[in-house]
Amino acid sequence: MQTILFTLSAVFWIAAAVCVPSAIRGRRRPLLLFLAVFALTMTLMPQPVYRPVDALLGGGNVTYFIFHALTIVAIALLDVIVQEAMSPRGLTRARQRATVLITTAIVLVQAVLFFGSDWRVTDDIAASFIPRWDFTAYAATTWIAMGIFAVSFGIACIRDLRRQRRLVTRISLSLVLLACLGVLAYALISLTSAILAVLYADYLLVGWGRIAYSLSLLLSPISLVIGLGLTATVDGLTSSGRNFRDRVLLWRITPLWQRLLADTPELSIERELSPLQLLIVRVPGAHLYRRHVEIQDSLLLHPEQAVSPAEQGLIDLAEVRTQAPSPANHTPAVGTPQ
Repeated sequence: MQTILFTLSAVFWIAAAVCVPSAIRGRRRPLLLFLAVFALTMTLMPQPVYRPVDALLGGGNVTYFIFHALTIVAIALLDVIVQEAMSPRGLTRARQRATVLITTAIVLVQAVLFFGSDWRVTDDIAASFIPRWDFTAYAATTWIAMGIFAVSFGIACIRDLRRQRRLVTRISLSLVLLACLGVLAYALISLTSAILAVLYADYLLVGWGRIAYSLSLLLSPISLVIGLGLTATVDGLTSSGRNFRDRVLLWRITPLWQRLLADTPELSIERELSPLQLLIVRVPGAHLYRRHVEIQDSLLLHPEQAVSPAEQGLIDLAEVRTQAPSPANHTPAVGTPQ
């Protein structure tokens, strides 16, 4: 179990790190926040981390309460991502206030149940299930929230699958749906086992139940992360490849552009770029398009200008590149942050 928890922590921290560049540019910030919160949540649970952190917080298993509270916050953040993707106008203020109020209410209920109990000072609080009704009521707040969200998110994914045509998006939604099924299984197994542990003193979660519990705990978050990030990753790689090809062609065609417009700078609205700027300019395709158009205009106005076969090949290649259609617009998948 400790290995599973460490694995999940690493997966979510890596995913959060991958989202940082997009968040800096103002995109996918809710996804970064969700990944960071959930990564912190999973990081607190392995015993080599849990015990020193709890000692630092004064003992009393306060770290366990923080874990459950952060889980609720992570669910709320994921709900925000889903609502932003589902609503054409994004997340409304009313929905945002409702999410904040519901999240706060659940955490407050957890605080009352946790700090008003005596089981929180036990040494085996990290055990799967404590045979007490007050513990079951406390933990059930998290499990029920997870189950409800898994069902609603899963239904949204099923509906969205019908209107998506891109294969990569359908795969992403399928992975998210698989994660929802895993979360639902984890919540049901946890809630059922906690109740049985209270009713039967000798109850232990073993056999297929334990295997399903462990697999759902491991595979659900991983499927969720991959599902949420797959479409964006594929689009990012496609865009990076397109920008690389545009940049190479921009570098190759620039000497021709400089030569043809040297005597007629009034024909150009394109700014001069240094060799370093050619390598790092953010949208090379736009500069390539302008330089190609200005080369064509210059040749139309001054047909006596000499162009070698190699240079004509560059012009033809730029013609193809600048007229190539951008990737077709597609409907964003449920849960895919914009």
